[in-house]
Amino acid sequence: MDAKARTTGLAALSADLPPAVEAFVTDLRTYFARLDGVSVRAYAGRRHMDPGTVSRYLSGSRRTPWSFVSALLADVAEHCGAPVTPDAIAALRRLHDAASACRSAGTDLQRLQDRFLAQDEEVRKLRLRERALLEAIDERQQRLARQSVEQAGLQTELDEQRHTYTTAVEVWQERCGTLMQAGSALRDEVADLRRQLEDTRVELRMAEERCHVLEEQLDAAEELLNEGISGTSLMEVLEAADRTASVPELVQLVGGLATGPRGAIASELVTSVSRCRPVAEVQALLGSLYGAGLHKHAEAALPAMVAVRPVGDTADLIGELLRAGLQEPAAALLQASVELHSPQGLAELARILHRRGHHEAVLVLLSATVAHRCVPEILAVCGLLADPALDDALAQAVACPAQDRVCAELAELVIALHESGFGSLADALQSAMARSRVATDVAELIGALRRAGLAAAAAAVFSQTQQRTTGHLVALVSALHTANMHDSASDVLTHAVLTRPVPELAQLIIDLNVAGRHKEASDALTAGVRSRTQADTHVLLHCLDQIHPGMNSLSLLAEAATRCSPEHAADMLVALLDGDLHEHADAIYTCTTQDRPTGHAGAALLRLHTTRPQYLSPSDLAVQARTGTASSVVNLSLALDTARLSTHLDAVLAAAGPEQSAGHVAVLLKNFQRLHDSSKGQSTRVAARLLDHVVGSQPLAYHLGLIGMLDRPSLDKNADHLEDRVCSIWGTRRVELSLYAMQFTGKAVVLGPTRQLWWMARRAVNGLLSASDRTFPEGPAPGNSP
Repeated sequence: MDAKARTTGLAALSADLPPAVEAFVTDLRTYFARLDGVSVRAYAGRRHMDPGTVSRYLSGSRRTPWSFVSALLADVAEHCGAPVTPDAIAALRRLHDAASACRSAGTDLQRLQDRFLAQDEEVRKLRLRERALLEAIDERQQRLARQSVEQAGLQTELDEQRHTYTTAVEVWQERCGTLMQAGSALRDEVADLRRQLEDTRVELRMAEERCHVLEEQLDAAEELLNEGISGTSLMEVLEAADRTASVPELVQLVGGLATGPRGAIASELVTSVSRCRPVAEVQALLGSLYGAGLHKHAEAALPAMVAVRPVGDTADLIGELLRAGLQEPAAALLQASVELHSPQGLAELARILHRRGHHEAVLVLLSATVAHRCVPEILAVCGLLADPALDDALAQAVACPAQDRVCAELAELVIALHESGFGSLADALQSAMARSRVATDVAELIGALRRAGLAAAAAAVFSQTQQRTTGHLVALVSALHTANMHDSASDVLTHAVLTRPVPELAQLIIDLNVAGRHKEASDALTAGVRSRTQADTHVLLHCLDQIHPGMNSLSLLAEAATRCSPEHAADMLVALLDGDLHEHADAIYTCTTQDRPTGHAGAALLRLHTTRPQYLSPSDLAVQARTGTASSVVNLSLALDTARLSTHLDAVLAAAGPEQSAGHVAVLLKNFQRLHDSSKGQSTRVAARLLDHVVGSQPLAYHLGLIGMLDRPSLDKNADHLEDRVCSIWGTRRVELSLYAMQFTGKAVVLGPTRQLWWMARRAVNGLLSASDRTFPEGPAPGNSP
């Protein structure tokens, strides 16, 4: 055994060790020797382990767990001031795996040890999850208690109301049943009356027009009579012209009657001619009237002609007008047909026009039908036109009025088309609505389709509407939340994060924040950072800094960290550190460890340690502890304790305690008590661990000064713990002598009244005031037994 081994207390290696085990243990002892003379017993105390266990690990007589190796490498890195290189760690890991593989797996002790280590790791994870769940349960229980009180009050009020109105309810129930029966009968009557109303409106319109014409004719006849012209002779002339006059003569006559009070007579003449003359003459008359600027009289005759003449004549006239290039009278004739024809007449007119090649006229006719007729009549027309040759025209016609009708009516039409077997027509209409309607209408359509059991159609609309602009997506998210379709709103964001270009994703996040949807904006940012590539993340954060002057990527990341789960916060932190975005990573790390609950922060740190241990090294944590505030150190320490990362916790406590002044340690202990009183058990345990670090590395004067600072009612338990530890290491007599001596050196410790009287009594009992005791022994060196 060499001098270094004797100093550190390492046992000699056994001669019968397997070569792989010997190679691994030799390297492990080399790293242990870099701790510069730290004994096995001292190191075991530092790690809170049994010295015999550490000695067996370093001698190769027991299988060494990798957790012990990781802790030793972290201590070596902290002691040497430089981390162990990844290559060295990888080489040691290979030796560890080889040593583990060559050991006999048949011993019961070894199997139990392996099972114990695995189970201990599982226990650590489960305790962390238990803490997070306890916090969640506590919060839910408080909400449940408040709701229970509110529910009890409402139940009491309900019982009182039920007792008061029981009799009235029975009376009203009987009356309600009667009214429901009457209502059902009335609904049937209303449906029948609606059908009669449609027919009556057509007749009423024709009668009103006829009445208006007759009224104008009466006024004209009276005026002519006053002028000395016989009204009877004029009417005879008009009737003769109606029967025998040529088209040019009719146009000339209408032009002469169009001015003054005779305009109604001119319109009636055109109407009369259009009822009885051949289609070619009617077409020529209408064309001549339009050419002469007499549109009013031509259009006044169209409704009566459509109502009186057969559908075939209407189709012939439309064809003649289109061939003559008279688009305006043809469109007016189509509109009159939509208003006056029955579904059967509309279907027949569409077929005739389609056979004659007037496809645009068919599209106009059917589009107007979908836009203005009721749903049952539209279904009737679609059923009558069930012809493959007309499928395309029908699909285009159904999609055209997607912007014109009320959304509820269109949703009713879509559902009716699906239920009636017109799936292709329903798809065309719902696709047009998904592409053009506002977000609230799209959400209403999706809800209506789902309630009707048309899940596939709702999914199709949902998928198509997500292809629109980011502004539409923001409105869609709000509309879906308003309609209680929260899962669908989340799906919108997930789809956008995965498929949208990065600049559009950044714009979506900004728009969501501007619209007050801060949670959704944070969810989108979190998912984007976690799922996108490093290059995309750089572009995303740059865009967030440029788009809106009042927002930047750092503040948005910090807000996202306050809303996301601990696992997602750790994943974002890893993604940002992998992309060398350290400033943004610091924003998430600070928010997670300082602003979130202890259980949340502990879960995030444990995941970070599991996925990227190099980003959570003890040396880096020690630097944070030296430069951070007392409250930040306390929060970080409790989070590390929750995650059971003992090595990292010791690094933080050692840097924040023994390396700082006694006053700083007192402030830390005060913060442990003030900031985390609800978790007093954990705070007390971590505070005691901090005091153990102080006792193990500072001189007696430092300890006594700290006791004086802690001798206050709020910190007396910490003072008691420190006093017991100091006395156990230095001895009670040495403490008494030091307290007494410091009174004469200007460094007297200010103790509270009770503690001061106790120590004065001890000095009196031990006779420390005698002259023989004024020479004080040297006492043990700090850190050794007295």
